[in-house]
Amino acid sequence: MKNDLAFSSIADLAGAIRGRRVSCVEVTQTALDRTEKLDPLLNSYITVLPEAALSQARQMDAELDRGQYRGPFHGVPISIKDHIDTAGVRTTAGARSRMNNIPAKDSCVVRRLKRAGTVLIGKANMNKFAEGESGDNPDFGKIRNPWSREFSPGGSSGGSGAQVAAGLVPLSIGSDNGGSIRIPAALCGIVGLKPTYGRISLEGVFPRLYSCDHPGPMTRSVEDCTLALQVLAGHDAGDTTTARKPVPDYSKGLRTSVRGLRIGLDREYASRGEPEVLSAFYKATDTLRTLGADVIELTIPPYAEFLAIGNTITECEWAVAAADLYREHHGDLNVDDTADLKAGSIIPAVDYIRATQYRSILQREYARATRDVDVFIAPSYPLARRPFGEYRLVQGRKFTFEDAIRYTFPFDLMGLPAISVPSGFSDDGFPVGIQFIARAFDEPTAMRVAYNYEQATEWHTRRPALVA
Repeated sequence: MKNDLAFSSIADLAGAIRGRRVSCVEVTQTALDRTEKLDPLLNSYITVLPEAALSQARQMDAELDRGQYRGPFHGVPISIKDHIDTAGVRTTAGARSRMNNIPAKDSCVVRRLKRAGTVLIGKANMNKFAEGESGDNPDFGKIRNPWSREFSPGGSSGGSGAQVAAGLVPLSIGSDNGGSIRIPAALCGIVGLKPTYGRISLEGVFPRLYSCDHPGPMTRSVEDCTLALQVLAGHDAGDTTTARKPVPDYSKGLRTSVRGLRIGLDREYASRGEPEVLSAFYKATDTLRTLGADVIELTIPPYAEFLAIGNTITECEWAVAAADLYREHHGDLNVDDTADLKAGSIIPAVDYIRATQYRSILQREYARATRDVDVFIAPSYPLARRPFGEYRLVQGRKFTFEDAIRYTFPFDLMGLPAISVPSGFSDDGFPVGIQFIARAFDEPTAMRVAYNYEQATEWHTRRPALVA
């Protein structure tokens, strides 16, 4: 029963809790027991909150006793990436120097999740200051991939990815400014959504990149992702970046067939992954054709152009975000972070403005290239196995960080919604992912295609042997 609870979907948990077939305390205790057993192997948490979680679960049961039901997240255990503010609970952004940083109030994301009735199990380990995708935190240690502890779950939301894949929680909230939700989703064999920029509030989230940061849900199914987005999406008066666009019913139309939908594919853009990743990707395109979608080949702007303007924008925005950090905790920044901060500090304002203008040009060029398709597809990450430390050679050449974010970063830069779902496994049993990218604020179409693909395959049903 406990194992069934651990890997139940949010939708199934909601039915069981509302029907009183299981209590909120039982569900929470299961999550805590698994955390106590498995997290020493995974190192996925920075802070665990057993007493507070059980207290909240008891409150949720008491509300049910009074006939009060908050919705599908009533009594559902979750985790939060540890750079998202939680009132009264330390929020470190992955740095020991911030161990005494205890926010006075919750972030908007956390407030909405609390109103929905969730139970916070703890704060997830992450790349320090949300930098990179290594899954290796110098202050809190390596986060381990449940599929093999010798490899990384990716980053920067690596703890969140490992927790969801291991059945510690059915939902974790991560963030994505270069691929930090979708990369761990791919490497851990789960679902991760980077919504449109401005769809979810950034208030109370550690401000790494002002114009590229995107909080988002990480779950084991597309349906659960839609439920989470329903709670998280919407304008926030405390965050001027959030859009005032109405929030649709994300579940509506989710199960509608993709027959006749047009799927865009750029073979050159998709060409830099490991052979196993690319094999799974093209098999996925065949599946989409079998489902009745039309796969249309096209050409989007070159990755090198996204990278060139993206480097200028991100270095400048990081220099602003980290100015106080650099003054007060200089030794807390690694070599790459310090180099980016220094570079951003000396880039002329006119160059930053020109880069943002050229970003708009790239957005228009991408829109023209994809105007005749409903979604664009790409692999989520070029590797099936992300080693700790140095990258391995790919197709006989040295692999770099710029290669690692090739499939993800352009969509952060353009602010477009992208969802990663499992799309296969390597020969030695490591998951790989495919992502579906839609137009701004058209998450429903991206999730509809992702759901149809997910349900036509069995990849999402597999569990890591370590934790099954």
